[in-house]
Amino acid sequence: MNCKKILVLLLCISFPLIGSSQVRFSETIQASKSANDTKASLFFIDFWATWCGPCVYASEYLGVLQKQYPDRFYVVSLSEENPEVVKRFLKKHPTDLAVSIDYKGETFKANNTRALPYGLLLNAKGTVLWKGSPTDFKQADLERYLRQHTKQSDISNVFKVQKIKAETFKADYKPKSDFEMKPLKNQTYETLVSNVKGNYIHYKGDLKSIIAREQKLLINQVLISSELNKTYEVYIKKGTNATFQILDELKLDLFHTETKGDVLMLDISNIRYWDTQQIDWGKNTAQYLIDDTQIQADNVTFNDVMYQLASVLNLPVVIKKGEADEVKHDWQIHHRFYNLMETDLQDTYGIKVSKEKGSFKVYSIRKKTP
Repeated sequence: MNCKKILVLLLCISFPLIGSSQVRFSETIQASKSANDTKASLFFIDFWATWCGPCVYASEYLGVLQKQYPDRFYVVSLSEENPEVVKRFLKKHPTDLAVSIDYKGETFKANNTRALPYGLLLNAKGTVLWKGSPTDFKQADLERYLRQHTKQSDISNVFKVQKIKAETFKADYKPKSDFEMKPLKNQTYETLVSNVKGNYIHYKGDLKSIIAREQKLLINQVLISSELNKTYEVYIKKGTNATFQILDELKLDLFHTETKGDVLMLDISNIRYWDTQQIDWGKNTAQYLIDDTQIQADNVTFNDVMYQLASVLNLPVVIKKGEADEVKHDWQIHHRFYNLMETDLQDTYGIKVSKEKGSFKVYSIRKKTP
């Protein structure tokens, strides 16, 4: 039996990386068109989504590696979206990789997948050898791991087939107004779920995380009691800030005070912007690629990309000189090593940066007084 026939039957997989529990797929959308055999030495799980522009690029990159190593390397692209959405996407953007759907997002949760794109490399025993952004997994890395892990395993030993009952998937919900909000009972989210659905920003998470994202603040710059910090699903039309709509809906007020601490201080008086031709991930895609070393952004304002920089550094960003525009630009900023980031911002964008003590705002959410 060839690998294509096996993957047509694939409904779930089980990996030692999560112990004895099984990671279920609700559906296999497509078998691999590039892998040659039923055996491989290395297996790569490509976590992606149709709305994530950088994910599409990462999958194309993995597709090249798959074609170069069709005998001992096997890639499965895994999405937790509605399978009909994925099928429609693949008609417009075909791939030769195997494509499957994660059953209720269990594989994503089990591997703590918080940012996309994301990937895991496993050997024939199912042991995780590497994890991170797929574009950081280079051909030299693959060749090194292939030399180190010569033992092969049949795909059926790594991907365990388990029949599950057919599921009914609801069509994607379409908001009826510019702002919609509803409480989510008995649901918790360790991190904020945020994505773009058509002309809307879609959030699922606690109130503190939603307000922090809308105000472009670090999570620790928002103070709220556990009693008020409930979980919600929110749809916000693009181009609007819904902070006060959310607060009015819940009969809450927002107050801010100044406090002092470590900040990333910016002088943007001589800023030089990139235009929007430097990076192009297409229309209606995610705007960011954030990995362990850098932030890339396609058509993003200064304030938005600075929010992402503050988030990865866990440090408030404060402007001491200059004023930012609200025009969209492309960005590429290294953040892992401070000296490289400092040079990067200065040489590429004319932004002077220093880490120092400074004042920044802290926001408190409270019930409205009668």
